[in-house]
Amino acid sequence: MKRIRKTASMALALLLICTAGIPAMATMAVKDVVGTPMPVSAGDLPDMNFSKLQISPRHSYTELMLGESEEITVTVTNKDNKTISVDPMVVSQPYSEYIFDETWVTVTPASAELKPDAEEEFIIAVTVPDDADRGHYGVQIAFTDDVMQTPYPTPYPNYINAFDFSVEVWKPPVIQIQPSYMHDRVESGRGYDYQINLKNIGEEDIKIDPKIGGERMHYGGSGMMAPAFEDDAITIDAPPVVPAGGIATVNVHLVVPDGAKGRYEGAIDLNIDDPSIDEWNGMVHLSFEVWTQPTEPFVKTFTAETTVPITIDIVSTQYRYGMSAGGSSNDEQPSFDVTIRGPDRDATLNLTTVTYHGSVDLGGNTVSPYIPPGAVGDSGMYNEGHTSYIERYTVDGAAGDWKLGILPHYAEEFNYIIAIGDTE
Repeated sequence: MKRIRKTASMALALLLICTAGIPAMATMAVKDVVGTPMPVSAGDLPDMNFSKLQISPRHSYTELMLGESEEITVTVTNKDNKTISVDPMVVSQPYSEYIFDETWVTVTPASAELKPDAEEEFIIAVTVPDDADRGHYGVQIAFTDDVMQTPYPTPYPNYINAFDFSVEVWKPPVIQIQPSYMHDRVESGRGYDYQINLKNIGEEDIKIDPKIGGERMHYGGSGMMAPAFEDDAITIDAPPVVPAGGIATVNVHLVVPDGAKGRYEGAIDLNIDDPSIDEWNGMVHLSFEVWTQPTEPFVKTFTAETTVPITIDIVSTQYRYGMSAGGSSNDEQPSFDVTIRGPDRDATLNLTTVTYHGSVDLGGNTVSPYIPPGAVGDSGMYNEGHTSYIERYTVDGAAGDWKLGILPHYAEEFNYIIAIGDTE
């Protein structure tokens, strides 16, 4: 409570100084947060006597690869009523991920004398060396040595007339991964094989050591439902390196335990010895849904007012989510057992048309980091994002109530259309 009172009192005192121009050695009385009068002397207040410069812009962010350079123009304007000596100095941000090396930056001009209302453009040139570490760097250019005065000690000075500069240092990865995400619908008691292709565009072999882990997620919200199966249901067979200029294949085998239900969410950490790939992008994320074949049909009742023919379309859409690595959708096609009963008896359905639809891209949206079309072998050039399978039936019509039964096989979902009368 004492600290709260003191902080509130100082904030109120500072406000009064700024608005009423109280002399530096004045003493006043203010009320704390609970209304108790407290004397505050000017010695407890921040020093308001500092050089007043306008810095534009105040902040900047850029991304630079190793060996790249960038120049930023910062305009400094004297808003004070006196001449100010401007001597830029480089100050590393203490809380940055990495410490910025002062030798990476130069400021031109090195100094300037600014009269009231005068301005000067400073060129801040930043060069990242070839051997720098990847990561986020922060640096500050302080144009004067004025610091924010506080009534409590701080480990680092807070410069008032400063320009803050953030640099994300990165390097293009030499390992390309396809796919970066596996989603599949699987059945209990069955086995599935998947492949991950790794291409090394560099000039040196890159070590890998793929293992399950690095990411562990469960479905079910706050209740944290148990996964459909454990990590040991997945085995990995991979070479120790990806050869320079070559391709390596990581084979993934999944055996879904008998009686498994629900979902599994996880990842394969490829453990790529390439510092240009961070942990997240060095993973292949896994999502498996244990699917159970329904045994009872979906039933839809409808009424026909006339005896005109009836046409029924059943549409199944399969979402592959980057399943080009293998899985159930590559060897099982959707189909339907369809029955229909008319007003007084079972009716005969005639299958008249089977239609396939597909959506194909060149594989770019399944790759992380992004790979040009065809970069990982010819088989990886095309990616079929989703497909649709359509069965059309006709039946002689009759006035009255009808009952349609649909039992799907290997269908994630399906739509139906019942047309009574001419569909052309």
